[in-house]
Amino acid sequence: MIKRMSVLVVISLMILAGCGNEEANSEPGEISDSAEQMVELTITGTIGVELGDSNYVLGSVQQIDHDLDGNILVLDRSACCVRVYSPMGEFIRQISNQGSGPGELLNPMSMTVVGDGRVFVETPYSGGMHAFTTEGEWLGIVTPFFNNPPMNTIGADGNAYAAMRLEVLPNESGDLTCTTFIGRYEEGEEPVVKYWEYEFPFDPNNLTALLQNSLMGRVFTADRSGNVYITELTSENYLVQGFRSDGELFFEVEKDVERVEKTEEEIIDEELYVVAYLESLGANGVVLDYNADPYRNSISEVEVDGQGRIWVRRGTVLEPVFDVYNAAGEELFTASVPEAGDDAVFWDFNIDEQGIIAFSINPELFQQIYIFDLPE
Repeated sequence: MIKRMSVLVVISLMILAGCGNEEANSEPGEISDSAEQMVELTITGTIGVELGDSNYVLGSVQQIDHDLDGNILVLDRSACCVRVYSPMGEFIRQISNQGSGPGELLNPMSMTVVGDGRVFVETPYSGGMHAFTTEGEWLGIVTPFFNNPPMNTIGADGNAYAAMRLEVLPNESGDLTCTTFIGRYEEGEEPVVKYWEYEFPFDPNNLTALLQNSLMGRVFTADRSGNVYITELTSENYLVQGFRSDGELFFEVEKDVERVEKTEEEIIDEELYVVAYLESLGANGVVLDYNADPYRNSISEVEVDGQGRIWVRRGTVLEPVFDVYNAAGEELFTASVPEAGDDAVFWDFNIDEQGIIAFSINPELFQQIYIFDLPE
């Protein structure tokens, strides 16, 4: 399964240029019915049209989120703005626009709503972390970031957010070393807590290792209590860990899951997508040689809703299927989206206290946001 990458990869490429048991799946794509209850999620609305009203024509969706009132926020990287829609998908307003003036954006790479209601938009090309009200008022740059900014931001409690960051620095021997970590930020330039950290040698000839040890190595989410949930993108194990805002490990769930090989078509699609996405971010002048893992990840995504339920998306199947746990690690039910089909392998979900929304990071035709009801 492929997860969203970001400008961190481009920064690294610029450096390159400069220097309980689950029943085993008997068939790839088969859904196990080991959970006590199966819930089917239904698409109740969509946002996005191919042609027509410009407020609904989406360019390059980078991230989606809910504000504290349940409105849907869409960061459109190509349009350099955040579009705000009602919970039913009706356009309300646009936040910011393309430009280099105060409050304007250039190639925005990340967006989230923090616990105090502000909208944070990260763009190193125009100063760092911008803050806006949900009404669109620019509140200034809360944190300047020009190099190696925190990315894939997820709003937490108060003024905090969780984010991943990649740093490439020389070690004591003078060799370049990559350090990637997931941490808690409270507007400052450095994290106040690091939940996970990994260091590995910087190999200018191995883009695959760089991606799989950083942006394509972990996914995470956060809730309004400040808890952060992290999982490794691997076919070797199924493990989700939860951390308090101070870094204390308090949640852990794991399963035995049979490894599932990717089809040749899946591998080709993934490799083409990764290269195309990097090129769209401006990664030029370097060789973009990426080799996909031959096995599907056991987990592809982790989310948490307002009831503290942890939604773990299976990576072994192409259609969206979630194992849903309570805070004690007990499996409550399995949720699926039967009408999505195998093309939903590219869907990226956002599940929080306001509901469920999703979009495709590699749409076949045009970009859309999918709206779902959150089951009780």
